[in-house]
This record gives sequence, structure tokens and C-alpha cells, in this order.
Amino acid sequence: MSEFISNNSAFLLAVLGLIGAGGSAVLRFTLKSRCSEIKCCGCFIKREVIPAEQIEFSQNNTTNV
Repeated sequence: MSEFISNNSAFLLAVLGLIGAGGSAVLRFTLKSRCSEIKCCGCFIKREVIPAEQIEFSQNNTTNV
């Protein structure tokens, strides 16, 4: 097993990176979604979403010249 890992370490690192990136993309979608129910890959999330009128957007327009 250790010979396989040492011979294919770059490939395994790339695969782990792809899995991590895919997982973070799914989590980002879930957090930014305005849906109250999300079903994906056998997982089900039901949550209370803050109405759009109650969300305060702050603009941070600081320019360093």
C-alpha cells in the first residue's frame, strides 16, 4: 500500500483536491441559496431563510490610493 501511495502521490493529491473543491462548492451553494428546502445526493436540508427585506447589505468602498 505504501508503494502505491509513493508512486501515485501527485495523482492522489489531485483527487483529494478535486473532492475538497467539490465539497466546498456544494457548501457554498447551500449557504447562499434562498431555498428553504434543499435536496442533493440523498441529503435533505430544511431551514428558515431570512426574508430579503431584512438583509442589510453593507458597502465597504475604501480605496487606498
